[in-house]
Amino acid sequence: MTDIKRQGAAKGILFGVIFMILLSGFSAAVNPTKWFDDMRIQDRNARITQMMEQRPDSIDILNIGDSLSESALTPMELWRQKGYTSFNIGADGILMAEAYYAVLTACEDQHPKYLLMEALPLFRLKENQDLQICLSQPLYYRFAFLKYHSLWKTLIEGRGVRIYHKGYLVNRIARRYKPDYDYMNQELKPDDRTKIPDFNRLWFERIRKYCDNRGIRIVLYSLPSPVNYNRERVRSVEELAAEDGIEYIDFNSRTEELGIKLEGDFSDKGDHLNLDGAIKISGFFGEYIEEKGDLTDHRQDGAYSDWNEELTEYDQLVEQMEGKSFYHVQQEQEEKKKEEKK
Repeated sequence: MTDIKRQGAAKGILFGVIFMILLSGFSAAVNPTKWFDDMRIQDRNARITQMMEQRPDSIDILNIGDSLSESALTPMELWRQKGYTSFNIGADGILMAEAYYAVLTACEDQHPKYLLMEALPLFRLKENQDLQICLSQPLYYRFAFLKYHSLWKTLIEGRGVRIYHKGYLVNRIARRYKPDYDYMNQELKPDDRTKIPDFNRLWFERIRKYCDNRGIRIVLYSLPSPVNYNRERVRSVEELAAEDGIEYIDFNSRTEELGIKLEGDFSDKGDHLNLDGAIKISGFFGEYIEEKGDLTDHRQDGAYSDWNEELTEYDQLVEQMEGKSFYHVQQEQEEKKKEEKK
């Protein structure tokens, strides 16, 4: 190697070292929970950021998935009914690699007994996305500055309006929807199924092994959603769960049992559940987990008094949000600002 090449290599190494030192320093300086409390983190990182604020070893149940799962489990109702502590750690449009690192982040200070996992992200993978994910997600996990690099925008855009209750956003929009066909009763041939990408199965196996090592029971589930589910997808998840010996619940085939109405329990056209639907799903999981007999009712435990206080705040918000979602709250705020400027 010539002296010029050696010098170039040395400069490259030095630059890399300096860059990593600066990145580590900036990441250490980032305090996302402070920004969350100031209502300046309102994007898809909001839930995992709020999770980081929870008292160590205080969460029994983690719920992960994309916007379907975020809208379908309300931790305060699970607390009201059974005294179990739960938290939504999902993100809109979450990828399986993101889910893996979300679980790692949530479990840094927690030892939950259950991971409830909505199955739709198993099917989500854009073409040629795997390499990008493998490079970006470990960096986002280790360096907070990269994950929260857009925080400066909030200094211009201002605070948000969303109020998260253990990762859940109250949504009391009720839209009537009735599909033109019975989306779960199509006839299937023996080979009919929707393939789960091998890349996603790899990340799911990482989640499973991590949970096995920590004694966390995974429960896979599919929410009622005519927009996203059919028999082919459900069959694929059933086979995955059977192969790995994991419990699986398909709510698409249990809507009548749970009293979930396509005409009233969705906030949109057969996609996301509203609060009424979420209460029914949360109630089911409360009964389901109670039958396992391995969680404690914390409602009379003084160490969890903050949950009772938050339940009061949640109930007040539910009353205020009748017929609305936070999208409407934001629209109302923007209209108010326009009026004030006149």
